[in-house]
Amino acid sequence: MSQGKRKQSDQDHDTLSDCSQEPSKTMKLPVPPRFGIHPLSKYRLPFPRFSEPKEVISFSYDSVRKQHMDDRELKYYHAPVLDPAPSLFDGFERQIRRDSSINEHIDGLLTALLHLPKETVADTDFVMYRGMLTRLFVTPYSLRDSWSMNATKVGHTIYIEDNVTQDTIEKRQGSSQQHEKLMYSGYKFESLCVLDKPASQSTDQDLAARLDTTVNTHSEYCSVFRTKLGNHSIISGAEIDCIDGEKPNEFPSRMYRELKTANLLDNARKQESFDRFKLLKFWAQSFIAGIPMVTVGYRDSDGILRHVEDIRTQDMPRRVRGRRSMWEANVCMNFADQILGLIKETVKEQGPETQYRIEYCPQTQEIGIELLYAQKPFLTAEFIASGHYNNKLSK
Repeated sequence: MSQGKRKQSDQDHDTLSDCSQEPSKTMKLPVPPRFGIHPLSKYRLPFPRFSEPKEVISFSYDSVRKQHMDDRELKYYHAPVLDPAPSLFDGFERQIRRDSSINEHIDGLLTALLHLPKETVADTDFVMYRGMLTRLFVTPYSLRDSWSMNATKVGHTIYIEDNVTQDTIEKRQGSSQQHEKLMYSGYKFESLCVLDKPASQSTDQDLAARLDTTVNTHSEYCSVFRTKLGNHSIISGAEIDCIDGEKPNEFPSRMYRELKTANLLDNARKQESFDRFKLLKFWAQSFIAGIPMVTVGYRDSDGILRHVEDIRTQDMPRRVRGRRSMWEANVCMNFADQILGLIKETVKEQGPETQYRIEYCPQTQEIGIELLYAQKPFLTAEFIASGHYNNKLSK
């Protein structure tokens, strides 16, 4: 899977014990003051303007991770069979896993942008995968989760990627087998819920074959969409799990569906934790991409799928409204709006070798931005050569 979505345990954030990093010899100091998260009351404002995400292009990664500018990997939702109850750990040993040590940066997204009119890209404020936007949305209520991003400005646009360090890679590769199984269960649940063709074109054999599907994490379908939060125009990419029915020409996001897994909620403590943390991330991811429905598969401690629930994205904030220690959607959106404004005010020097490190530190509960020179560009040479970042070249 791409940077747009690492199958959750919702690992959009890697929790670190220390926010400090070895400073770059090419770093220019001082930088603007750090941005404090608190008090959250300063974000308890009316909702900022948010434009419905509109898909501008889509692409696929096939079973060997080759990118194609088409919908060949788009899957179609069909509810899973629960009798007999399937195991979400089944097939764990034979899965085909993408190499987690490879940093794909935002290469796939940039390749997709090359197929759009130059002015569509050059007139946009931000380009990033959905995972980076999700971080900004959930940070006010995920204060223990550190994160780090890289940003570079070329032309008018600020491009943002995950800062994947060697430490990040080692943490992923050092996961326990139980943790790996929990991650796998999300992929397995997906395979039990989708078909390669719409249900109307599928056979009983197609439905039955889902039980024995070998999970391959190379494959992925990605929607690239344009939206606006406050005054910030954004192009983002998101992995899409499946769609309800045939894909329409306009606003296909209205028919996309997210597939998630969670522990069986068999006591009040688990329900409280789910509503406070998981539901927040489910909402942010789905809302950002304009996806109206999330299907959650609940597994027991042995990995058996016991229950499936459909939750409408718009209903999630209502489920936690007025409850103590819960999240508020307007706080998430206003926080993200203000942080994007801070980034826009700070990231001024042109790249691609000039970059900015944007980091959230749980110890101080602040976001800091550092300027670095002579960095290896994370924008592809092909994208830079295309001139898609410069609207003047398109006229």
